Amino acid sequence: MKVCCCGMAPSAPVEEGLKEAEKIVSTAAAEGADLVLFPEQFATGWNPARPRAEPSILPAICGIAAEYGIWVVGSCWEGAVRPRNLACAVGPDGRVETTYAKIHLFSPGGEDRSCTPGAEPAVFDAGGMRFALAICYDLRFPDLFVHYAGCGADCVLVPAAWPAERLAQWELLLRARALDAACYAAGANACGSSCIAGPDGAVLGKTDRGYLIRDLKKEEVQRMRTAIPVMRDRRPDLYAAWRTPGER
Repeated sequence: MKVCCCGMAPSAPVEEGLKEAEKIVSTAAAEGADLVLFPEQFATGWNPARPRAEPSILPAICGIAAEYGIWVVGSCWEGAVRPRNLACAVGPDGRVETTYAKIHLFSPGGEDRSCTPGAEPAVFDAGGMRFALAICYDLRFPDLFVHYAGCGADCVLVPAAWPAERLAQWELLLRARALDAACYAAGANACGSSCIAGPDGAVLGKTDRGYLIRDLKKEEVQRMRTAIPVMRDRRPDLYAAWRTPGER
């Protein structure tokens, strides 16, 4: 299963961003990619002070996916008041397979004051592999990735607008979450260093701009989970008992 991570920065006019996205999908499909991942709010830009729900974005993603017969994971805002920050997985037939609303909102940037958090994880199957969705700040919360490992996810797709001044943390966290879940973690970032980490936490490729394509193999995930069975060796019974009253 070949996954393409695109590091495009958002254009001012939404229409221009969508045209650029289609060019990338066309090129990636010609190079054999099966799935293209775009950054968080790739068509409008991530600005929690002014989240823009643009109704044209999701239909455009669906049309692009159907036109080139490829999976496309894009991002858009949903709702007029306190919108949700969505990642949408669209199949090669142009249909929305699943959506994920960002669970952990970035409070230092005010996202928690202007947006509505999600509450449900999201997984989907494509090309014989199981994919899961997370968005940007979610990377700082290992529990979500451990849950996805328990769901049998082979790869977590992470669209992001991670700031340039903290790109070292972005790469570190992407690698750490891949290692936590013993799966691939593919991150497409609007501000650079789009990256794919393997189940052992190693960087398989990264790019500051443009895109990168890597072949992900389910057997590599299975091999890692057999060699170091972290999920089997976890002690969730103890972890629950350790919780403080404020966490319950």
